[in-house]
Amino acid sequence: MLRVALTHDVDRIKKTYQYFTHTVKAAKRKYWAGVKYHAASFSERNRVYWNFDDIIEIENKFNVKSTFYFLHETLPFRLFDSFNWPLSLGRYCLSEEKVVEIIRSLHKGGWEIGLHGSFNSYKSLDLLKKEKALLEKILGHPVNGIRQHWLNLNDETWQLQKQAGFIYDTSWGYNEHLGFRDNKVRPFAPFNDSFMVYPMPIMDATYMKAKNRLDELKKLIELVVSNNSILVVNWHSNNYHEKEFPGYKDAYIEVIDYCISQGAEFDTLINFHSKQN
Repeated sequence: MLRVALTHDVDRIKKTYQYFTHTVKAAKRKYWAGVKYHAASFSERNRVYWNFDDIIEIENKFNVKSTFYFLHETLPFRLFDSFNWPLSLGRYCLSEEKVVEIIRSLHKGGWEIGLHGSFNSYKSLDLLKKEKALLEKILGHPVNGIRQHWLNLNDETWQLQKQAGFIYDTSWGYNEHLGFRDNKVRPFAPFNDSFMVYPMPIMDATYMKAKNRLDELKKLIELVVSNNSILVVNWHSNNYHEKEFPGYKDAYIEVIDYCISQGAEFDTLINFHSKQN
């Protein structure tokens, strides 16, 4: 039986420095239509990365539910550190009115809400507790699941997550390519108790880079089924605008549609966790 958990990292909700960086990248490729679009897209800054309606529409169409991991980044901005830009610029606050509204609306509609642990939280119990508490204040109940931003992990992360009160993590995966990290296909319990780690073999950017992505999807599904595992799919919430991320929305639909053709059972990770424990 194929089991599928659809997930979304909510990294950002509006376009900021990308007006500049995407325009420059398009110019370097002499993609002048792209230069024109990105330079003029400032008027859409509050819409192009706010794609919750698209996700809800797609998932309602297929009668599936997913998990959204919301981020509360507090890393200070450093102008002359380009690595810092995507981490600190364009961030949002969990307490913003529109963010609170969408979190509560998704929860009410049956979607799971989890924490997307900030960049440095993988090594900080204090950050994990603070961010978890902020999200729980909005929801009015415990937050059970987490995925670390950029999939950051060290030898202590799972212990810190457990101490903070999480019951599962789904950061075990690759940023660069498809597949199961260190060939760990099945969910595993690092402390031999109910705290579980759910491997994540598919991220949107890595799926889009695959030369024969449907063939790669089929291989991963075979692994999942033969190991009685769960296919965890991560599609960032800001990647559904066609002009910003061409083909990403259709590819997400492709993944869902093919899994359905294989008789998949879809559910949120917390529901799969509850069934197993």
